[in-house]
Amino acid sequence: MPKFEIILDPHQRLLTVTLRGFWDAQTYRDYDAEVTAQLRRLSQLKAAKACLVDAREFAVQSKEVADLMIEGVAKRLPLYPERTARIVSCAISRSQAARMANTTDQRVFESVDEALDWLLDRRAAA
Repeated sequence: MPKFEIILDPHQRLLTVTLRGFWDAQTYRDYDAEVTAQLRRLSQLKAAKACLVDAREFAVQSKEVADLMIEGVAKRLPLYPERTARIVSCAISRSQAARMANTTDQRVFESVDEALDWLLDRRAAA
């Protein structure tokens, strides 16, 4: 099973990112290149857009990788859509995800349903 999967659904204007396992710096660099490219594609679509990051199978990362991820999110912040929801499965992962989701347009959830409700509520109003 791949360490990450990134799927852009242009009809729903939704980018779904699934993260798995424990990463090294090279895995992060591969992810960074692909997610940046997909976020650029998403940003070109018309109307409200959203991003769902499913990290329920994502291990708590080393400080090196966690720092790379935080830097990457900050670098890509202008590319992120109106709302980004991150789904995690434990308190430690929630803490790591919360360090990346530090704006009102990015939130951390524990279930897909909660995350989608929040994402779709904003899009319905847009």
